[in-house]
Amino acid sequence: MNEATLERQNHDNHQKTITAEQLAAERTRTENFPLNSGETAKLYIHEPNYVPSKGIIIDFHGSGFVHLHNDHDSYFCKRIGIATQYTVLDFDYPLAPEHPFPAALDACDELVQTVQAHYSDYCAATPQKLILIGHSAGGNLVAGTQMRALKAGRPVADLAVLDYPALDLDTDPDDLTYPTGAVISAEQAKRFNRFYRANTPLGNPEVSPVLASVSSLVGFPQTVIHTADHDTLAPEGETFGHHLTLAHTPVTTKRYANSLHGFTVSLTGAYQESFNDMVQQIQRLV
Repeated sequence: MNEATLERQNHDNHQKTITAEQLAAERTRTENFPLNSGETAKLYIHEPNYVPSKGIIIDFHGSGFVHLHNDHDSYFCKRIGIATQYTVLDFDYPLAPEHPFPAALDACDELVQTVQAHYSDYCAATPQKLILIGHSAGGNLVAGTQMRALKAGRPVADLAVLDYPALDLDTDPDDLTYPTGAVISAEQAKRFNRFYRANTPLGNPEVSPVLASVSSLVGFPQTVIHTADHDTLAPEGETFGHHLTLAHTPVTTKRYANSLHGFTVSLTGAYQESFNDMVQQIQRLV
């Protein structure tokens, strides 16, 4: 064995083995988040590895308020966390019909308030930037948490991202327009609405944020709204964006071509363009 080889071997023998977890671009863990109802909800936490976190993203997955959290939701959170170097809190909120309105909104609101009050428990970044991302039903929940914060005089997030949001559960699904390839049928929309709102009367902006008055939206956080051109829900997202503009909220609304409902998370259509736009919006925050 020559001298160089011996030197290298001795060096290697003194090195600790680096695990696959250490080499990963993120660290992950799961917590049981206690709810005021006495139940708990899963909170999947994705943290940057080897670099300091720049802030916190809370992600509310899509579900029609009914469907279970899945691997596509986890993968989106992994990707957005790595791309932005933010800590991502992926929240598995209570689902209908077992937990109808307002259970999901109550739980999401509790999480947002907890993070705001105990930010350093999740992230050491300063300033303490908080971004909310919601997909489909999750977009409804983002809007609801921020409307509640405004009503109560509490701080709002730094940025709200509403991704193909479901914001109008009051209009009869039979009266909606269904573009070619629309993922959600009228019958399915009726089922989602029935499960989620249960016995809640029509006219509640916390169920249908498009019903919120312009005056009640003043102070809403800077907002990004992504819609899909082949999605029945596109008009309601864009209508809400118009209402926010009237309330003097900075809003970026974009409809993505050749895309269906769920495209950003399901990795179809213009998903990469939508994802890149989200990352750029987050990176622009000062």
